[in-house]
Amino acid sequence: MQIELHFSFPDAAPLPFNYQYELASALYRTLTARSPALAHELHDGAQRSRIKLFVFSLFSSDPKPEAVVLPDGNNGLKFGKRVWMRFGSIWPELLFQMADALQQKKQLSICGQTFYLESLEMVKSPEFRPEMVYRPFGQAGFIVCPYKKAGKTLYQMPDDSEPGIPPCRELIAGNLRHKLLRLREIRQDVFENIMSIGNLSADAVSELPIQLEFLPLSETCAYRTRLIRFKGVNIRGFRAPVRITAPEAVHRMVWDAGLGALNSSGWGLMELGRQ
Repeated sequence: MQIELHFSFPDAAPLPFNYQYELASALYRTLTARSPALAHELHDGAQRSRIKLFVFSLFSSDPKPEAVVLPDGNNGLKFGKRVWMRFGSIWPELLFQMADALQQKKQLSICGQTFYLESLEMVKSPEFRPEMVYRPFGQAGFIVCPYKKAGKTLYQMPDDSEPGIPPCRELIAGNLRHKLLRLREIRQDVFENIMSIGNLSADAVSELPIQLEFLPLSETCAYRTRLIRFKGVNIRGFRAPVRITAPEAVHRMVWDAGLGALNSSGWGLMELGRQ
């Protein structure tokens, strides 16, 4: 499930280019006010170092964001007065608690700027088919595909440019299987329900057929990259449409909880691409 949030931003002051951590923190603060036990479990409790099964997008705006230089000399983004984003989760309680929290608070405060909630609505889920095409949501959506090697975190790209690392498509397919196993731990009833749609055994996760194909952005651009500094760490992501062939349970996970890694930090929320 996904919800779409529309904000007004009357001050329209710039945000730092790397505002992603501040947006994540604002969402946690909002959830804490409504459901402190759930927020604690996610941020500091049992879920702290685990896949959290929620995803959110960065802001899109009308007019589109413009690059600016902030008074301190750092790069920033100036947004239009109409701003929107999405939040998604396959964990029903988490999504509904976040939606209630946002509707009660009616604003998000980020880097000293206030975004006023104008509307919140459920996004209609697509009709899932075995083969679907997705793309990162909005004007700033990216996918992250990390991998550990010799104690370092590297980032694989769609062209598999990082040598000695499994292909990007295999890493992401493994991540999707891991998310399904996490769902079984958190909400076994939801897990069994989505697995039963395709008459799949609950024990079949490790063998689920998942095929990914990265599609070019244009005739001259296979994909676009972006480097974000998040909590003092440089994270490299990419933007490209993805064709996925898989059972419906996998497609529901992509739609509800994001594609790739670090979804709960603002990467990988997907919308439909050209089918």
